Amino acid sequence: MPPMKYPRSRSLIAMIGAGVAALLAVVFLAYEPLSQPSPPARQEAREKPIPSLNCVFYDFTRASIVVGFDFAATLSEGAPPRFEERAKASRDGNQSIFEAGDRPVWAYAQDDDGHPTITSPDGATRVVLYGLKLDAVGAFFIEAGLRSTEYRNLNGQCQQANFGGALASMSKESSPAAQ
Repeated sequence: MPPMKYPRSRSLIAMIGAGVAALLAVVFLAYEPLSQPSPPARQEAREKPIPSLNCVFYDFTRASIVVGFDFAATLSEGAPPRFEERAKASRDGNQSIFEAGDRPVWAYAQDDDGHPTITSPDGATRVVLYGLKLDAVGAFFIEAGLRSTEYRNLNGQCQQANFGGALASMSKESSPAAQ
């Protein structure tokens, strides 16, 4: 049986209908009532970027991830960065998620070669952050090395996000023009 042919006008109407439906969906999803102000926390989250560092470390063949760490970063002018561990997940299925008040704080320093490092509170695990840029805006990957008795020495990468944006918003807040 030969395929049915529809007149061109039906397909044109169907295409226009699909376009209008897509446009209405976008408008509906993007709509926020103008009469109600946004809650302060939500409004602040839009204005200030939240700095974070997410690291994964691979086995020697780089075929699979051995362990991953997620950190919230706090950047203050004139003080070293502060890295709070939010979560950790291992290849063996172990995972830890830390609530805001119970997050381990990793110490920030530079190693003997001048590379930025963060060290776990017990000193057993150290992450070397090659190419960390505290003033960088946006998100990008940097090379990292894990030095640990539990995981041994592993290579990996970290994604740093919104470091420079956080410092820029802090300097605007503390500048005399902003007050």
